[in-house]
Amino acid sequence: MAERRLHQRRAPRYFGVSAVCLLINNALLILLDAAGVHYAISVLISAALMIPLSFGLQSRFTFAAAGAWPGFLRYAAVMIVNTPLAWLLLWALHGEAGLPMLYASPLMTGILFVWNYLASGWAILARSPRPM
Repeated sequence: MAERRLHQRRAPRYFGVSAVCLLINNALLILLDAAGVHYAISVLISAALMIPLSFGLQSRFTFAAAGAWPGFLRYAAVMIVNTPLAWLLLWALHGEAGLPMLYASPLMTGILFVWNYLASGWAILARSPRPM
């Protein structure tokens, strides 16, 4: 029951912070595409900028946790998994299906949304094992 209440309190904050991050991420991908940068490179550029920014925002506003190196490293590892998933999804949606990046990028982002919530909570809130 307490866990459910925690998720209910965090959900609006997660959506708000994620909306900001999604807008920035999609703007980066769309602008880089318009500049002629291949989507594989665009995803790397976006990840390099968004991982530290989103960790700071999610730690502070969503999970009310102090941003510490172990949490950042776990978070970065989880978010790096997004990179090959984003490549695969953009390849399928933009490269193969021919959707314009204007539609492919937000669709890819939406697909990764739930995964990111669960993974972010684990990464930021994971506790070190207690000493025996």
